[in-house]
Amino acid sequence: MGLISLVYVSFESRRMTSEDLQSILNKARTFNSEHQITGMLLYRTGYFIQALEGEEADVMALYEKIARDDRHRHVLMIYKGPIEQRAFGNWTMGFKNLDNLTPADLPGYTDFLSREITPELMTNNVSRALAFLESFKEEANY
Repeated sequence: MGLISLVYVSFESRRMTSEDLQSILNKARTFNSEHQITGMLLYRTGYFIQALEGEEADVMALYEKIARDDRHRHVLMIYKGPIEQRAFGNWTMGFKNLDNLTPADLPGYTDFLSREITPELMTNNVSRALAFLESFKEEANY
């Protein structure tokens, strides 16, 4: 088997507190380190978007675990494909909370964050979702 990248979106099933997000991040970093999974998690009130990278069996097992997690609802895989190298290889899980982000302040601003996030928006704009994740690589909270 080879390396894959998987990107999904999901909606929170209940309002996430800072403590909830920190707990998710701590557990993800421990689990991912043990399974050689890397990635990036973005959160904005109401939804998550996450990229996972690693061996296909490990990434798929983690995705299935996330899909069963009661903190998520409407988990939707928007991309899965083979990769030559990891985009987020330095992190077991990069993280950025977008709640206080003003989209117009971002370099290359688009209205992507101004629209209501729906499964259709993400599946119809996979390349934008991937570019969006990549744009936070330099400033994520490792």
